[in-house]
Parts: sequence; C-alpha cells; structure tokens
Amino acid sequence: MPGNDEVYTAVLLSEDHPDHVDELERLRAEAGVVLVDRLEEQCDGLHRLGGPAAREETPQWAYYPWRRTAIRVLGPSSFRRLRLDRNRNKITAAEQERLESVTVGVVGLSVGHAVAHTLALEGVCGEIRLADFDVLELSNLNRVPATLLDLGINKAVIAARRIAEVDPYLPVRVWCDGVVPCTVGDFLDGLDVLVDECDSLDMKMLLRAEASRRRVPVVMHTSDRGLVDVERFDLEPERPPFHGLLGDVDVEALAALSSRDKVPHVLRILGAGELSMRLAASMLEIDETLEAWPQLASDVALGGATITGLIRRIALGDNLDSGRGRIDLDELLQRLESPAAEAVEASTGRNDEEVPEGPVEALVHAAVRAPSGGNSQPWSITVERRRLVFSIAPEPAPVLMDLHHRGSCIAVGAALFNAKVAAAAHGILGPVTLASNDRIDPNRPVATLEFGDGADPHLSELYGPMLARATNRHPTHDRTLTGREVVALYDAATLEGGRIRIVTDPATLDESSEILAESDRIRYLTRELRRDMVGELRWHGSDNADSGIEVNSLGLDAAESAMLDVVLRDDVLDQLDDWGLGGGLGRITRDRVRGSAALIAVVTEGDSARDYVHAGTVVESVWVHAQALGLAVQPVSPVFLYADTPADLDRLSRRDTDVLDALRTKFSVSLGVAGDDRIALVMRIGRTRHAAERSRRRPDRVRYSHQSEQG
Repeated sequence: MPGNDEVYTAVLLSEDHPDHVDELERLRAEAGVVLVDRLEEQCDGLHRLGGPAAREETPQWAYYPWRRTAIRVLGPSSFRRLRLDRNRNKITAAEQERLESVTVGVVGLSVGHAVAHTLALEGVCGEIRLADFDVLELSNLNRVPATLLDLGINKAVIAARRIAEVDPYLPVRVWCDGVVPCTVGDFLDGLDVLVDECDSLDMKMLLRAEASRRRVPVVMHTSDRGLVDVERFDLEPERPPFHGLLGDVDVEALAALSSRDKVPHVLRILGAGELSMRLAASMLEIDETLEAWPQLASDVALGGATITGLIRRIALGDNLDSGRGRIDLDELLQRLESPAAEAVEASTGRNDEEVPEGPVEALVHAAVRAPSGGNSQPWSITVERRRLVFSIAPEPAPVLMDLHHRGSCIAVGAALFNAKVAAAAHGILGPVTLASNDRIDPNRPVATLEFGDGADPHLSELYGPMLARATNRHPTHDRTLTGREVVALYDAATLEGGRIRIVTDPATLDESSEILAESDRIRYLTRELRRDMVGELRWHGSDNADSGIEVNSLGLDAAESAMLDVVLRDDVLDQLDDWGLGGGLGRITRDRVRGSAALIAVVTEGDSARDYVHAGTVVESVWVHAQALGLAVQPVSPVFLYADTPADLDRLSRRDTDVLDALRTKFSVSLGVAGDDRIALVMRIGRTRHAAERSRRRPDRVRYSHQSEQG
C-alpha cells in the first residue's frame, strides 16, 4: 500500500455495486470523514443543457483520502458532458470526443503543473502522465498553485491530486522518481504529445532522443518572455533536437558537465540576446545572491495556457509546424493603444420633408415615398405631358431574393398607388393602366397614370397617412387587433381589387415566426444572400445614403445594436455555418413576429409582372390604411417568397433547396394560402411606442420628357 503522501487518485464508489455500498457505509461511520451530496444540482444542470440526453448512469461517490471527503457525482459520461459544456463551440462536440483519446506526458511540475491542470480543466486529453522527483518547498509557492499543507509532498502527486479534485474520472499516472534513462521508454510509450518542463539539460536531450525514435511531438514553454518551442518529431523524426541550436552534443557528456559548464548550451537554446533584461542580469547572480533562475506565477500560468493551446491543435490535426515563437506579455502591455471610439450619431431620417406645391411634382414626390425591398427604389418614373409612366429601373441589378423581378414589381405598384392618392388629393386623377407584361423588360413600361380631373374622396383622405407611411421595425407591445381594424384592413385590400389573409392566432404566429427565423438563418449563412443583405444597409456618413436601409431605422435595442458588428462578420457566420448552428440569427425576427398583433399576407392569383404590380398597389393600400389606424407595419417576407421552381430555390441556396422548399410549403399552410394563390408580401402589424425612422430617397429615379408640362 502506498503511503498517504503518495495517494493521488480518487476512490470511485458506485451506488449499484455491493462492495462499494459497503465501503460507503464504512466511510459514513468513520469519524472525521465528510460526505457531500450535491447531485441534485448537477442533475438540474444536465437537464438544462437539453439536446440528446446522456444515457442513464448510476451516480458515483468520489472519495479523496487526502481530504477524508467523498462527494457524490454524476456518472462519467454525464459528468464530462456537464463539466465541459462551457467549452461548447470554442471546442465542438466532435473535437471534444477526439480529444478524449489523447495521452499527454508532462515532465517537470512547476510550469508543468500549470500545463497539466489546464489540460484537465479544458478536457484536452483522456490520460495524463506526470513525472517529477522533487518535493514541494516553500520557495515553490510563488508559482506552483499548491498550499502550505502540501510542503514535502512530491510535486507530481500534488498536481495529480488537484486534477482528481476537478475530474475524478480522468486517468492520471505519476512517476514520483521522475524520468531517468531506464524509465524514459515506459513513460513515452503510447504518448501522443510530450511536454518538457524539466530543468535538467541532459534529461531534455534524452527526452528528445526517445521522442524522435517514437515519433512523439515535443512542446516546451520557457517562462522568460513567453518563449515556446514545438518540435514535430511525429512528422520529422530526423529533425535535430532544439531545432539544431546545440549541434552534435552527446547526452552522457552533458550529464557530466557542471551547472556552470552547461550555461553556454542553455544560452544557445534560449538566445542570450533574446533574454529579458531582468533574467539576463539575474543569471549573473546565480550561486551569488540567487540559488536558481527566477520564475513568476504569471509567466508560468501563461505557459499553461500556451502549451494547452498547442496540444489541442496538434491533437486535432490543425496546421502547426515545428518552430518557436514568443508571447511576450511585457512587450504587449507596453504597446497598448486606445481603441478608436465610434461616434454615436443622431438619426438622420427625413420625417419632415417638404411637399412640392405643384400637383405633378406632388405626384412624383408621393410615388418615390413608396416602400421597396431594401429601400432599393427599383422604379423609373417618366413625367410626360399628360401622364406618369412607371418602369423597372435597369440599375442597379436586382438582389438574389428578387426572383423574376417580383419584388421590384411590388415596389412599382406601391409607387403607383401613392401617385393615385396624390392625384386624387390634387384633383388630377385619371385612368390607371397596367401593362400586360409577363416578364420584366426595363425598356417597357409596366404601368401608367393619366392626368385627368377626377376626384376620389376616400383616396384623398389617405394623402396625409400616405406621406407619413414608414416601416417601423421596433418591437410591438400590444398583440390585440380590434374587429373594426380587421374589417378596415380587408376593405383596404378590396379597394384595390386585391385579397389578403390576416393571421392573429398566437399559435399560428409562433409557427410562422419559427419559419421566418429559419429563413433568416439561411439568409445570414448563405454568402450570396448575406452579401445582398449587408449591401442594403447604410451607416451614417455613407457615400450612398439615398438608398438602402439606414441602420438607425432597424429598431434595434442597445444590445442588438452592439452585436451588429459581430453578427455581420463573414468569419463568424462562416464558423456558425461550419458548426451547423446559427439559430440565434433569426431571434430578432422570431421575437418581433411573436409579439405582433397580426401577420398580413397579400395574395395574388397570377404570376405575371402585371399581377405583381397590381399586388403592390394592394400592399400599399393596406399599409397606408394600417398607418391611418395607428398601427406599425414591417415587411417580414422570407427569402423563398418569389421562388416557383426547384431551380429558383437552388439559385437562392444550392445546399438548402430541400429545406427552403419545405419551409415554403409550411409557410403557405400556416398563413392559410393554398391552391394557385401566391404570397406577394407579408407584413407584421401591431402597436409600438417607438417612432419609425424614414429612409432617404434617390434623386435620380425620375425624369421629365421634353413633352411634359410641369406645374
């Protein structure tokens, strides 16, 4: 039996093993032994993780003889899952599983203690071997995280105990006599990585000779100025030790040298000119005022972090070559810089634009106040002598979501409706004609509004709400919609000869919110769709601020705004995509839709350009009437809205075609749109205390022909 000072592993006692149960009863009866039961808290924590449940495991008791204490813990799989949960995403589940098969050996338990403990904390290995012949002295307590109660105990045992108190299931083997020529083979047998933190130069050479023979990579951290060495003997077994810095040196000859005679060799490894000033000066005091080289706890802790990071990369097959480098904290801290603070600008939304006095100019002004996807303003309006002519602008090219130019047609229809309202208010309303275009040709008109002398009292009453219409993306605080409001919205669609579906059922809103959130996730994670989305955003001071959506109009709270720079990073989104995650990307849409009073789906029966221009007039009629009722409106259409065929879906996201197809079907069913009907646009409505910010408009979307009469 080993003496108590040599015991370093927990005794595991299973509650379903008769002999273990007897031992537990003996411990309960023994004076001075403490049993701690915190299992319920661990079970609660495991339950909160969700996802696939760990298999049913019998709890165990981990008894620590050196503490005379036993604690009840989850079974090994559940324990590991819960203990390492906060590694998640920084280390994926698949990577964590691979790391469980890694065996690491650590020789020298000063810096080595920090390495071994960090490896255990992070779960970077499935077995640890520790070797050190030395015992803890008081002078070690400036850098070794032990206590006065550990004085005189072997350093490797102290480290092993600390690891056992973190994870009683992690296998740890200890070489209390250190590694010597006759045991170095056994120590390295089966190792995946060797960590060299011993003080003996001849032992360092011996370790590398054996590691090279067995093709085991060696990593080492030298505390001064954060020097780290990687020697990939697994990839280059003929590589000379210490990168060839020592030349041909015999291990036995090194062992025979005095400490003073080893100094030249040590300096060749460390680089005399690269030593910190204080360590270099201290070397001259060895055997005078100093017994050994000085080391700081902060440097040792940095070594633990650095070596753990290296081992994780080696074990996971990341690209890591042999070589050396420095992580010099003193140097880094001397080069701190103040970050450039971004000025927070006040809103520049133009809510108080002046309305032109001339009737034709008023019509044009009203038309260009219409909504459009991404505030792209895809219309081209020509003012002729007796009419306005509406076309799809040839520039810029439509975004990927604007399949078949249908979103552009919706925008032109909305502009046409606004012009009708303004014409009615100014007494020059005439006939409206929609072209019979099946496909969009930027050179052909899609609609015209003749100037006449007609009046429409109802349209005239909408002039003020139409000019005030805006997208309000803020959360809504009221999920109620009165019967009178529902009727008014249906009447608004009928006014333009259109149809809508209004969904107010909370369960259906929740279902739709999940579909829209998943659509947003795909939009963020698909590079082409993401590029279009980011291209729509305009920050204050943008060179092209007269189109696109101004960031301050997104209705984001402080936390959402702060996260925007992270959310839009390509590397972050690509990483989420690689992990198959990103559910949080649709959170804003999910929350906004769930908190809304209703979703409104504008329906069209046909699929021609004419049908979608007509649907655009319906969209704007409903929107303006909702504005008049004091309701906030935001379009929330999904990426697949205008897709008809698998080829359309494939164009949006080749790898997500099947997912988008399923979402499209589910969304139509959720909103009650079936048969040959198509959804032209979806809007969420509700009430909010926040005012909307109006995005700006292009000055170059209107031209006056030589035949026009302005005034």
